[in-house]
Amino acid sequence: MTPAAPIARAVLAQAAHWHVELSCGGADPQALAAWLAESGEHARAWDLLRQMDGQMKSIPATLALPALQASHLRRRAAAKLLAMLVATAGGIRLGQVGMESNAWQSWTAALRTAPGQRRRVLLADGGTLELNTDSAADVDYSATRRLLRLHRGEIMIATAPDTRPFLVDTVHGVIRALGTRFAVRCDAEASSVTVFEHAVEVRSHAMPGKSCRVEAGQQLRFTRLGDGGVMPAPRHQDSWTRGMLVATDWPLSRLVAELTRYRRGHLACDARVARQSVTGTYRLDDIDAALESLCASHGLQVTYVTRFWGTVGPLAG
Repeated sequence: MTPAAPIARAVLAQAAHWHVELSCGGADPQALAAWLAESGEHARAWDLLRQMDGQMKSIPATLALPALQASHLRRRAAAKLLAMLVATAGGIRLGQVGMESNAWQSWTAALRTAPGQRRRVLLADGGTLELNTDSAADVDYSATRRLLRLHRGEIMIATAPDTRPFLVDTVHGVIRALGTRFAVRCDAEASSVTVFEHAVEVRSHAMPGKSCRVEAGQQLRFTRLGDGGVMPAPRHQDSWTRGMLVATDWPLSRLVAELTRYRRGHLACDARVARQSVTGTYRLDDIDAALESLCASHGLQVTYVTRFWGTVGPLAG
């Protein structure tokens, strides 16, 4: 039997949103039924949620979904439920959701940022760590090594001189700093490292015996299966540290996907304009203003289902 295709993260996010709204009595049953009828993938995501309902006793009590009435609490509940859905859809058995899951490590990480938030941390050795939006990390220094575990999101690191090796561990591999300033980004599919000063050495978990050196001005993307080879780093990769997002001839779908990382809720891109080329500079501390600027300069509009659920598409007409 051919295994079912993975459920898209956007569909899982929609299912989590519907589940929370339904549990709070705020969902329109007819609208939910229409959403379920739109595609088999929607139905699969909802079935996954129903399976999880039967396993809620296996989920830590702090993640259960009470009848939350405050909108910000509902958004937090939906985000937590989405993380569990992503972990489950990725192959983690429901009974294993807990300390073994990377999602759980993200929720309990010592250093975290919410969507739209950035944070700067002075490390014990004098180096600096900057966390971008929706990131989670732990710092573990010992007498023999300096280790930073990135569970999700994006970080910028400026290392300090020290005899101990400086390592960044993600679910996909380990990065060793060679006296450097570099950024690491990690999601469920892959990790990437971009070097701005000096160099790093990367070993993917798939091939621990093989190392790859990445120099300043270069980038490497690696997955559980290996790496895709060193490439020139795109320009403006560190613009987020200055609160800006710079797009140069990006497909609109890519820009929308980046902007949605910095806001709560879900922002989609209409397939009719997904390939439209976009160039611009956008402030990350006000995504609504960034969307207004984008729409005004490129003839687009955002259609909202709720304040936190919108789609960027062509102007109505």
